[in-house]
Amino acid sequence: MDKPVALNLEMIVTIVDRGVGEDVNEYSKQAGANGGTILHGKGTSTKEKNRFFGLEIEPEKDIVLTLVPDTLTATVMDAIGKGLKIDQPGNGICFSIDIDKVMGITAINSYRKVVDMETFLDNEE
Repeated sequence: MDKPVALNLEMIVTIVDRGVGEDVNEYSKQAGANGGTILHGKGTSTKEKNRFFGLEIEPEKDIVLTLVPDTLTATVMDAIGKGLKIDQPGNGICFSIDIDKVMGITAINSYRKVVDMETFLDNEE
């Protein structure tokens, strides 16, 4: 395949306090995921804002993006939830999003369904 495309994937998005993203990746890997990408952001909850010498300090967050086959989503989310004790307030949020097609990931051939991009291009004509 020239341009392999993985199908039937989901992206698990986990938002946690800065520094906890590595733990999310570990829980994901233990449950069968290949890994994840950690992005950094700021929280906007008014409850979390603090002041330091009169300056407002907004909490920093890790946003972890984990691509998994749709058959593995529940297992990985369960592992993340249990590991983070996500049912307790303030420990983060975790949700999944359906992903139609993915290109360019290292372990693409390990996914359940992989086709060539030409398949889609031929159908558009």
